[in-house]
Amino acid sequence: MKAIYEDLLHLDRPFYEIHQDSYDPLKCIENFWANYPLATIREYLYALDLKCKTLGAATESKLEAVQQTLFLSDILRALIAYFLAHSRQLDTTQIKLSTLEANMKELQLTQKINDFFQSINQSKP
Repeated sequence: MKAIYEDLLHLDRPFYEIHQDSYDPLKCIENFWANYPLATIREYLYALDLKCKTLGAATESKLEAVQQTLFLSDILRALIAYFLAHSRQLDTTQIKLSTLEANMKELQLTQKINDFFQSINQSKP
C-alpha cells in the first residue's frame, strides 16, 4: 500500500475501533493521558504548527512524520472517547491519570506566569 494512504488509515482507525466489543472510552482516555502529559502535547502541537507554517520550505520539524501521524491518531481517539463518555453519561471520576501530578505542575507554572503578566498590565497607567 502506498505510504500516503497509510496515514489516512491511521486517522480512520479510531472511528472503527469504537465498535469493537472490548472498546472502553474511559480506558482510552486513561491511555491517552498516560502517553501524553500536557508539556508533550504542547511540543507536538508546536511542531505541527511549525510544519504547517513552513509547508513547502525545506525545513525539518522536531517530530518525524510517523510520530506526528501517531499523535494525531491518539488525539483523535481521545476526542472520540471524551465525546462517547459525555454522550453516554459515563462516570469519568473513575479515570486514573498517571500524568496528573506533572500536568498540575504545568498548570501551576502557567498560572504563575499569567499572574505575573496580569500584575504588570494592571500597574500600567
